[in-house]
Amino acid sequence: MKKIAILMSVVLFLNACASKTKPNLESSTSSITKDTNKAPFLTEPKVRKVWVPEKIDGDKFIEGHYMWILEKTSSWSL
Repeated sequence: MKKIAILMSVVLFLNACASKTKPNLESSTSSITKDTNKAPFLTEPKVRKVWVPEKIDGDKFIEGHYMWILEKTSSWSL
């Protein structure tokens, strides 16, 4: 009996979720022109990848690794 009640609850829950409709966003944005919706994008940054070899610095061993150097940052563009 409990299994049937749980199953019925799940079916009712899924039915309620499926029957909800999404709000119509077209009507709320219809007064906005397309030019104001145009968002700027970011240009791609220029990055250089450099290998740093392993080294011993006093009593520390620093394992070889890559280092990325940002040569030119990204910027807004239209």
